[in-house]
Amino acid sequence: KLLNRRFLPTIFKREIAHANRTGTPLSVLIIDVDKFKEINDTWGHNTGDEILRKVSQAFYDNVRSSDYVFRYGGDEFIIVLTEASENETLRTAERIRSRVEKTKLKAANGEDIALSLSIGAAMFNGHPDYERLIQIADEALYIAKRRGRNRVELWKASL
Repeated sequence: KLLNRRFLPTIFKREIAHANRTGTPLSVLIIDVDKFKEINDTWGHNTGDEILRKVSQAFYDNVRSSDYVFRYGGDEFIIVLTEASENETLRTAERIRSRVEKTKLKAANGEDIALSLSIGAAMFNGHPDYERLIQIADEALYIAKRRGRNRVELWKASL
């Protein structure tokens, strides 16, 4: 089930405490449907809703039952990956991105609608504030968009 953003604080606090207690990794993906406003404006909100359903299904088909999927905003989602290493996080993000890119969707007039996602990833680094983790994943998302969309970027601290 797609979670509402109001559950973010509760789940993040619990998972951060678990990661700190057990020393296991925790990561977050922020996912944006590329050009979603343009799609809505061109094809209508029913098509937009269908896209959100298909994208959500791609998330659930590619995460584990221990992970959490949130609707964060209009066309933005957050996935919290529990006990996922950096490599596992990037593999999961890439599987989701690739799956959505291959999704075929036809407009009412029969025209193909191309779908893609930009994904920002960040690893939990011990900072207790989950909003900071979201913020750095959002910075990675911004880099993905700036580099042409339809890609995954992992936030790395600048040296």
